[in-house]
Amino acid sequence: MGYNKELFADVRRQMETRRQTAIETADARRWELYAALPEVEEIDRELSRTGLIIMDEIAKGKEGLTERLENIRLDNLDLQAQREKVMRRAGYPVDYDAPKFACPDCKDTGYVGQKMCGCLKAALSEEGMRRAGLAHLFETQRFDTFVLDYYRQDPRVYRLMQKYWEMCRDFAKRFDGNTRENLLLCGATGLGKTHLSTAIAGEVVQKGYDVLYESAPNLLSAYEAERFGRSLTASVADTSRYLTCDLLIIDDLGAELSNNFTVGVLYNLINTRIVSRKPTIISTNLTSDEIRARYTDRIASRLFGEYTIMRFEGRDIRMQKIGMN
Repeated sequence: MGYNKELFADVRRQMETRRQTAIETADARRWELYAALPEVEEIDRELSRTGLIIMDEIAKGKEGLTERLENIRLDNLDLQAQREKVMRRAGYPVDYDAPKFACPDCKDTGYVGQKMCGCLKAALSEEGMRRAGLAHLFETQRFDTFVLDYYRQDPRVYRLMQKYWEMCRDFAKRFDGNTRENLLLCGATGLGKTHLSTAIAGEVVQKGYDVLYESAPNLLSAYEAERFGRSLTASVADTSRYLTCDLLIIDDLGAELSNNFTVGVLYNLINTRIVSRKPTIISTNLTSDEIRARYTDRIASRLFGEYTIMRFEGRDIRMQKIGMN
C-alpha cells in the first residue's frame, strides 16, 4: 500500500529537518571540541585520511595487501582509542560530538537499507490520525476497548451489537484501495456509533490511507465559510479533501443547522463520493423517517440504497457508566 503522497512528503520533510538539526548540532559541538582540545582535531585529521591511505595501498598491488589493510585498521582503532582517552581526560563524553538522532536504527532517514523503519511507520500513523481529527479519540476508542457487556440486558440486542462490532472490525481489516462499501450507523445517542467509527478510522490510518474524520456541523461550516467568505469554526478545513480522501467519516449527521445550502452540499458530497467509488461512513441519531424529512428523498435514497445500514440499539452507555440508566 502506498501512503498518501502529501502526508508521506510532509512526514519525510519533518524527519529530514530533524536529521539535519542533529547533524548541525553535532558539527557545532565538534568545533567547540577542537577549540578546547586541539589534539582531537589532529586525530580527526589523521582519521579522515584513512580512505586515501587505503587507496594508496591498493595501488601498490595485491602482494601483501591483506596485511597492509589490517595494519591500517589497527592504526585507525588506535587513533580512535587515543581520541576517547583525550576526551575523557578533559571531562567530555566520548560521543559528545556525535549526532543525536531520534532513531538510532535509521538515523532519522526513515529506512534501514531498503526497508521502511518502524519510526517512519509510526510517524505516518500519528500524523495521519492527527489530520483525520481523531488522535485524541483513538487513545480510548478502539475495537479492543468496545465493551459489549453494556448490551447484555437484552440477548437480542447483545447479538445485534456483536454483529455490528464484527462488521466494523472486518471493514477496517479488509480496507484497501479497492474498498467501495459505505456504512450508515444509526441510533440514539450513547450507543457506540462514534466509538466504532473511530476504531475503523484508527486502523485504516495505520494502514497508510488518507482518512478524514469530521463532525457534520464542522464539515458543513467549512463549506459555508468557503462559499460565503466567513469562518464559522476556529479553523477552516480544506474542503477538497472531503471529496478526495480514501475514507471520509462524518460523525453526528443531523446535529448541524440545516438549510438549502447545507442540504445541497451534503447531496453533492455523498453523490460525488459514490460516483468516484470512495467509501464513506456516516453516523447519525436520526431515524429513517427523520432522514427523509430533513434531507429530501434524493439524499435518503442514496443513503439507504448505497450504504450498509446498522441500526444501533440498547441503553445509553454514558448513562450506564454513571449509574443513571
